[in-house]
Amino acid sequence: MFFPEAFINKMAKMLTEAELEKLKTALDTPLRKSIRVNTLRGTTKEVVESLESYEYVVDKMPWYKYGYFIKTAKKQAIGNTYDHYLGKIYVQEASSMLPVIALDPKEGEYILDMAAAPGSKTTQMCMHMKNTGIIVANEPSIQRISPLQDNLDRSGCINCCITRNDGRKFSHYTGMFDKVLLDAPCSGEGTFQKDIKARYVWSQNKVIENSRLQKQLLDSAIACTKKGGTIIYSTCTLSPEEDEAIIDYALNKYDNISLEKVSFEGLETSQGRTEFDGKEYNKEVKKVIKLWPQKTNIEGFFVCKMKIDE
Repeated sequence: MFFPEAFINKMAKMLTEAELEKLKTALDTPLRKSIRVNTLRGTTKEVVESLESYEYVVDKMPWYKYGYFIKTAKKQAIGNTYDHYLGKIYVQEASSMLPVIALDPKEGEYILDMAAAPGSKTTQMCMHMKNTGIIVANEPSIQRISPLQDNLDRSGCINCCITRNDGRKFSHYTGMFDKVLLDAPCSGEGTFQKDIKARYVWSQNKVIENSRLQKQLLDSAIACTKKGGTIIYSTCTLSPEEDEAIIDYALNKYDNISLEKVSFEGLETSQGRTEFDGKEYNKEVKKVIKLWPQKTNIEGFFVCKMKIDE
């Protein structure tokens, strides 16, 4: 299967030859289908029983009580089940659930989802908050507002305010939010497993362009988070320029932030790199986590938990 040469060369700088071959094999292996139970609409018990009645095999994720892997010998798509129509389940990649678990949204909090569409993580936060507090679900692209609204409505989310702003403008709202989720626009290398087209549009130039925007968005997230507040910076990419380098930039620029370790029970994660391609990063970057598809059997992902010091 096709992979961009520059991408493979980059991965070869981080992985052994054997690991690189495992990565390529993993990216050419179909993803396991996964869903999240939406407890705003139903209980895990009734949803599991319903899916099993459709002859789905349902396996609970070790690291998340609302996440399940599913498979079936039938051709019926999970999106055509009543559970999906009624908003009792949300079809969501397993790795996509991790940033919200790390953010740990609580009832009554004021939270910014800086790049919200299509709403996977927004609806997940609503569920954890039991529709209390406020989520500002920001999406800069007008074409993506409608899918976001549809998913919020179907999931029964009533504590959300949708905005359409450049995420960088939230820097004007100093210390406003208890927590900020920045699932940043990225090159999407982690999605190569499910999206073959992503391999053909990938380029190193786009990685560099993304990194500039990611730094600016993280600047904005830091500015608008309260003292003592939490920021999750996440991407679905594997490039250090979009991951560890962005956190290194923030640590070197700000003296009021610190990183917290994140772990997920039953899920193998790798710590952040402290150097890449001749560049050294802040040693604290070890506290971030990266998920490699060949180790986790889910999409590649990056998660960093950041606190604003009081």
